[in-house]
Amino acid sequence: MEDNNKEKIIHIREKDFRKIAAFRSKARQLENQCKLLDEKISNMEKEVSEWKERAARLAAEMENLRKRVEKEKQEFSAFLQASFAEKLLFFDEIFEKIVNDVCSSKDINKNVSDGLVMLKKQFTSLLESLGVKKIETQGKLFDPMIHEAVEIVETDEKPEGTIIEEVRSGYTINGKLLKPAQVKVVRGKNKDTGSSKD
Repeated sequence: MEDNNKEKIIHIREKDFRKIAAFRSKARQLENQCKLLDEKISNMEKEVSEWKERAARLAAEMENLRKRVEKEKQEFSAFLQASFAEKLLFFDEIFEKIVNDVCSSKDINKNVSDGLVMLKKQFTSLLESLGVKKIETQGKLFDPMIHEAVEIVETDEKPEGTIIEEVRSGYTINGKLLKPAQVKVVRGKNKDTGSSKD
């Protein structure tokens, strides 16, 4: 009877060992599957990170493109505005000449003279609405960035480099040069005329 019990105990133990071995095998399989899943998750996280970086780069490129297109649009608009304004300058010069020459004559009717002056003011307002301003010249110092010297006048009456006469008007548009003013500029007389050179 005792031997029978011993065999039972041994038999149960062997059975338990087999179950434990099966559990261990299953545990190893699950562990391997978990490792594979961890690797897959790690790879997917890397992929997600790469896609996020690509998306961020694309978003930055799109923003830069949007800004570039907006800047080009503004530059093109400014170019069209300047081109249109430049065509109008001819008429401003004609109005200026008419007002200066014709309206100063005593023979002209006052109503006609007043009408021409009013038209000139309206035209100047139109140019100003486009951002066009006339360059000031009279009594100013010569600036090669906005003035073009068409004649040098030697005199000691004014400081050297002073503009004494405007030959043709110059204009800026929105602070940028549209057309340089043509001017006559003072140069001091050469006082060294009596000296001789060998």
